Amino acid sequence: MGFLQRGFAYGNRRGFAIPLPELLVEEQILRNTYPGLSGQFEGITWAGQRFWIPPNRKIATLAFLISKLGSPTGDVTFTIKEYPTGIILNSKVWGDASDLPTAFPPAEWQEVEFDSPALIDVLAKMICEFSGGDGGNQVVFAKQGGGSVKPDEEFEMDIEGLYPTDDAAYRYKYYE
Repeated sequence: MGFLQRGFAYGNRRGFAIPLPELLVEEQILRNTYPGLSGQFEGITWAGQRFWIPPNRKIATLAFLISKLGSPTGDVTFTIKEYPTGIILNSKVWGDASDLPTAFPPAEWQEVEFDSPALIDVLAKMICEFSGGDGGNQVVFAKQGGGSVKPDEEFEMDIEGLYPTDDAAYRYKYYE
């Protein structure tokens, strides 16, 4: 019996493989409205979803349906913050806005994998932040407007506040 067949490379000392935890998905995929994050003075610099994350979830990844309009440059960051304190629970830079696809409406998930999955079981907001554009160079953010998709969840932007009947298009993966 070979080294790998006995399980020593992937298992414990008795040769039994240790199962990897299952990565589960929570998402809201409907979208019909596309605000732009311009990042300019008095412009929208972040948008996302505010909701209660069920207990015992370790958030491993976060994704939004976003694309670029024009030629924006600057970091696009995905952040999870406790609400209402604003304490950052996890954050990761996706990359430069110039690397986003140009499709309109946004059709591809742009995702980050957090360096350390965090146990989050509080009222939180998952947001996309951008601060390097202007009126013609924006990050386009997908959301569903005109009727709440998920109960007790709300779309929120920094300038205009809460939209109780709207929902961001988001996806996160987690461990239980």
